[in-house]
Amino acid sequence: MKHLPNLDLNLLKLFAALYQNGSVTLSAEQLNLSQSACSHALTRLRERLGDELFVRVNNRMLATAHAHRLAKTVLPALQMLEGGLQEASPFDANEPHTLTIAVTDYTAWCLRPFVAHLVSLFENLDIRFVQLEERIAEQALKDGSLDLVCGFAHQQEFSESLTQLSWFEDAYVTARCQSHPCKKQLDLSTFIAYPHILIAPWNERRGIVDRALAKIKKSRTIAVTTPHVLVAPTLLPESDMLLTMPRRYALQVCDRLNLQLQPPPLPVPDYQLKLYWHRTRKRDPKIGWFITQFCDFHKLDHNETKLVK
Repeated sequence: MKHLPNLDLNLLKLFAALYQNGSVTLSAEQLNLSQSACSHALTRLRERLGDELFVRVNNRMLATAHAHRLAKTVLPALQMLEGGLQEASPFDANEPHTLTIAVTDYTAWCLRPFVAHLVSLFENLDIRFVQLEERIAEQALKDGSLDLVCGFAHQQEFSESLTQLSWFEDAYVTARCQSHPCKKQLDLSTFIAYPHILIAPWNERRGIVDRALAKIKKSRTIAVTTPHVLVAPTLLPESDMLLTMPRRYALQVCDRLNLQLQPPPLPVPDYQLKLYWHRTRKRDPKIGWFITQFCDFHKLDHNETKLVK
């Protein structure tokens, strides 16, 4: 790179135009320059490269031998540069593509209507769900091995590398079986007196309920820990355990599993379900296509996506 001439790119554009057109007038029109400006630029280029480059013969600008040699590398280089600076080609969902999305079992369950909609329209689309041991895998999002994360949060997050789209907000409910020993509405003292099921998608030792209890200097006994929201309520029948879980899913299974639901007897923050992708892929056609499809399906405003920083 140290031997690369320090040339104004506009002079190389002029060189290419003159070489292809053989005319100062046509080249000036192509580059939106006056003929005078074009002539002055050619003078600078000749001085910089130490060659006449073009000679006028019968009102045509004919390339010198040195100009022919330059053209073999300069013209392809300018084409490559122009192609690299152009907008990426639109995403064609009718071509074979794989979208890799990190999910929990619950967020995959929430995505199912949208995913069914997509695969019914685009038969060459392969959607791959993966479950990770961390909530948001920033490096995997950055290097493209992961396209998106569908996860949830309980508070505003801060990251210089991620963009996020908030999908919906939901509360938690506490579930127990109909044969549970406690027949009355759970208060805080009965709530902490019984054993609990902890849902820990990333193998954490405490959940949002434990953090809420810690704020009031209370704790609970964890009898069972599972990473699976969809499995957790099936452990409740014929037991004295309690389970605090997303209300959206609890309402789907409470009748089938014969469960009682109530709000937790202490303040537990609502959660937000979100999509995350890496800031460096903000203009990736595949990501942009997916987010547009997602927002149209759920009637969301994708212009409200936020860079979390």
